[in-house]
Amino acid sequence: MLTRVCRQLRREEDGYALVIAMLLLSIMSVSLVVALNAGNAALRQSELGVRWSRTLTVAETGIDDAILTIAQDRTVAPACPVGGTAACETDDGDYQVSWATAADGSVTVNSVGYHPTLADQDFTREIQVLLEPEPTFVYALFAEDSLEIKNNPIVNGDVYSTTSVIVGNNVVICGSIIAAGGNVTLGLNAQVVTSNVATSCTGQLGNVWANGSIAMGVTSSIAGDATASAPTGTVCNVVSASYAITSGAVQGDATACGQITAAVSGTSSPGTLTSPPAVDALPGYVFDSANYPGMTCYPSTGTCGQTNTSATAVSEFQTYVNANLATLSGTYGVWQENPSTDTTIDFDGFDMGGDLTIITNAPVDFGNTTTVTSTTPGELVVISLYEPPADTSCTTNGGDCSIYGANFMEFDRGVIADPDDGISVFIYTSGKLAFKNKPIAEGAIYAGSMDIKNGFDIVYNSRIARILGFGTSLELTLWQELTV
Repeated sequence: MLTRVCRQLRREEDGYALVIAMLLLSIMSVSLVVALNAGNAALRQSELGVRWSRTLTVAETGIDDAILTIAQDRTVAPACPVGGTAACETDDGDYQVSWATAADGSVTVNSVGYHPTLADQDFTREIQVLLEPEPTFVYALFAEDSLEIKNNPIVNGDVYSTTSVIVGNNVVICGSIIAAGGNVTLGLNAQVVTSNVATSCTGQLGNVWANGSIAMGVTSSIAGDATASAPTGTVCNVVSASYAITSGAVQGDATACGQITAAVSGTSSPGTLTSPPAVDALPGYVFDSANYPGMTCYPSTGTCGQTNTSATAVSEFQTYVNANLATLSGTYGVWQENPSTDTTIDFDGFDMGGDLTIITNAPVDFGNTTTVTSTTPGELVVISLYEPPADTSCTTNGGDCSIYGANFMEFDRGVIADPDDGISVFIYTSGKLAFKNKPIAEGAIYAGSMDIKNGFDIVYNSRIARILGFGTSLELTLWQELTV
């Protein structure tokens, strides 16, 4: 009986294994479907990510093509501008690109990438970059000839001459001095310093480097290092008066091919040959009307530039200056036939109504201008390509000058600690320049030859580091994505 009951129970358990197997198979099928869906979702996300990245690459291709085009010719219009119907094709998608040139020479480029195409776009990404002229002007004062700074001026920034530098009594230079082809002379109480609280100057090196001797007054001092170099092959001598550092005080190290008689706080190394400073040429200027959209030109007919001159260009421009003396602004090219001191542009008593750029082949005279103001923070650029005859002179008392100014000429600098306010001044001539009697400016002065006396104060301002016309190279200074 018991055996019969057990057999009956076993017969009633038949089919359980099949049910369990089917249940496990169902669970495994569901798991497999979930896993496949998860994999497909990950694959789709990965593919979307790849397409998203490719769209950015397409936009960057537009930027690269624009930079290449602009480098060859800034006046060329884009083939497929942003917002138009035309598209530039790549293997990974289409792009459109546009650019605009500002008055300061900077170029803003916008590029939009489309994937897979402009007409059938799934993704869109836009990039904007800013291209600016490479910084060319790093010195407060630069002279291709000898440079004289006399009678109590204050200079914030580095000073460079391809020959020699003469620093007069009581002059304070917060920066470094380089004389690439001659001596450096420091008068009584002349100071080369690393900082100047009175003029908010900080972080300068305060070095003096000459391809010759450094001759100091007994009360003059150099806060940084002093180096009196000599041409390659010179035989140095610890007692030689040539290539020497004499008198005064050097707070850093002193190295000279000749003798050192200055008081040296750091290491003193007389009779030591060092390489002289590199000779930097005055940056050359090339006029290109394409750099100056909106320029007003004298003469007003024909192509604007040195090849199209007029006997009345200066007089016509002078009439305009006199009529707008209180609020001068804009960009002007003035090309005078046979320029000379008889055709000088006179800015005596002018003020600014914003940025002002003057490019001319005629002499420029700032006259007895007192304080030049501007209704807004402005930039003044004056470029004179006039070069006086070699047998004439230009001094702080006048003469045949390319650019001249006298008698308390001052440009409103605003707060010296704020480089973005006031007027930044860039004055350039390949000829001769002279200023006297306490002119004051914030910016830089570059000239073939320079004579500055009687309290000229110049504070270097990096706003003028990038000026149009001195080379065509652009560098990328800003990259940003506008759509994410």
